[in-house]
Amino acid sequence: MWQTRKRKSAKTRIVWLVVLLVALLTGSFCYWRYLSGADERKLAQEKAALPSPQAAASVTSAPVAPEESTAIPPTLNLDVPFTSQAPFANWDYTHEEACEEATILMAKRFFWGQGISGPEDAEQGIQDIISWENEHLGFFESTTAEESARVIREMFDLKAEVISDPSVEQIKQALAEDKLVIVPCAGRQIGNPFYKSPGPLYHYLLLKGYTEDQFITNDAGTKRGADYPYKFKTVLDANHDWNGGQVDSGAKKMILVSK
Repeated sequence: MWQTRKRKSAKTRIVWLVVLLVALLTGSFCYWRYLSGADERKLAQEKAALPSPQAAASVTSAPVAPEESTAIPPTLNLDVPFTSQAPFANWDYTHEEACEEATILMAKRFFWGQGISGPEDAEQGIQDIISWENEHLGFFESTTAEESARVIREMFDLKAEVISDPSVEQIKQALAEDKLVIVPCAGRQIGNPFYKSPGPLYHYLLLKGYTEDQFITNDAGTKRGADYPYKFKTVLDANHDWNGGQVDSGAKKMILVSK
């Protein structure tokens, strides 16, 4: 009888340990889901406060004369079509390296007055740019600002000027003139919670607008990247060109794209 009671007591302890373990695992999972959802909720709130996207005047009308200075509005958000660099969420080697091509595609479609109709359209556009780069550059991975500017000029007949040491005011002025701004970055300095850890070594952001203290971007590095807001300081601090892979010490450059 004593042995029977002892066995029953041991079984009871095991059952309670299993129940406790299941409760801990369930609680941990729920807490992880809560933290993940917190990033989603924060991003949704930030996007809801952004100005509505608007069409650029210079895409359909005559550009401003060089000697004229366009007034800088307090906020701005140009209506640029969006795609992630992995339209079908296939984050293989090619698509992990395709942020430059996705960013260039978005800029091209904006100035050509075209949208992006879906993942098939976006994928084809990205692959077309990759093919051109492989033929004319000999590679497509990690293109510098100068190399990307060449792609934009020669493949799409757009203007692309590389500017060193950009400032917030320069970027605002360019956007006010209906230009788009492409910023090469040390991707792990950006701090986007939706990047796959540890984040990309090298990354491109397309700047399409601004608020009082943030740039509005199309960030191809995440499916949530349409109208993604970043603080001015975050973008300028992370701004570094490829620099042979030593991105953290790369020069600060931006590409101004216009018709």
